Amino acid sequence: MSSIYIETNNENHLTVEEYVRYIRIKENIQQLLDSANLQEVLRNSEESIRGLTIDLIVKFSVNK
Repeated sequence: MSSIYIETNNENHLTVEEYVRYIRIKENIQQLLDSANLQEVLRNSEESIRGLTIDLIVKFSVNK
């Protein structure tokens, strides 16, 4: 079964101002994923080939 993951790494290295902007960005991306109905698209794609599994990972990483 398809899945969508959002992973974050090192967000605790951000300043308060950066963290507020980061949260807004993360929310915007989540809204995009929801509005694009990606879960349904992934599910339909998996049904087209027996045994196919699709995982979409959105990874946020702060390298400071």
